[in-house]
Amino acid sequence: MRTINAQEYNIAPDRYELRAGSVKGAPRCPYGNLYEWIGYDLREQEYVRFTKSVFKKLVQ
Repeated sequence: MRTINAQEYNIAPDRYELRAGSVKGAPRCPYGNLYEWIGYDLREQEYVRFTKSVFKKLVQ
């Protein structure tokens, strides 16, 4: 899963959204548990991980 940092996010912030980890099709963490929140790239139609700085922007 790709990681999106602040620099990449700021280029096109409307390209990404934060989704609940319980939505259908969301990947599980490496230990088999559900993520509480997971990023989604609308252009590539794939789930991504956000760095802490990006995540903080999205939850404010």
